[in-house]
Amino acid sequence: MCSLNSLDKEHIKNCACGNLRKTTRTITQFYDKILQPTGLRSTQCLLLLDIYLNENISVCDLGDILLMDQSTVTRNIQLLKKNGYINIKKEEKDCRKKSISITDKGIKIIEVATPLWNEAQNKIENGIGKVRFEELLKSLKDIEVLVK
Repeated sequence: MCSLNSLDKEHIKNCACGNLRKTTRTITQFYDKILQPTGLRSTQCLLLLDIYLNENISVCDLGDILLMDQSTVTRNIQLLKKNGYINIKKEEKDCRKKSISITDKGIKIIEVATPLWNEAQNKIENGIGKVRFEELLKSLKDIEVLVK
């Protein structure tokens, strides 16, 4: 029989998963609010930036970068395609694979979004200080490697 009395309440309050999820939701909402004038959500903006930085990337490779499975990446890129920000085409060498590239319209929306993104980023970095921010990024990367 399971006893709820055996649960350590402090251990639950300090749960890495729960705290990270709360923080990521808060940060996502913060970036979404700042990006509102572009019509992009933060998730879409990040995806578009990754496509821009990795021109003609395959869905599979994009999934590897984002730590997402191929079906999730495909669902997420459909809205970007629908809005004319990206092109998706079958790769010449293997017609089962798809290649993603950014359109001129996609580049233009990134140009509008970048100053807003920088504003959000700077608020966070300056708010906790550059050193703490760099330590945070290192800690997050260390956790990612640890749990893989």
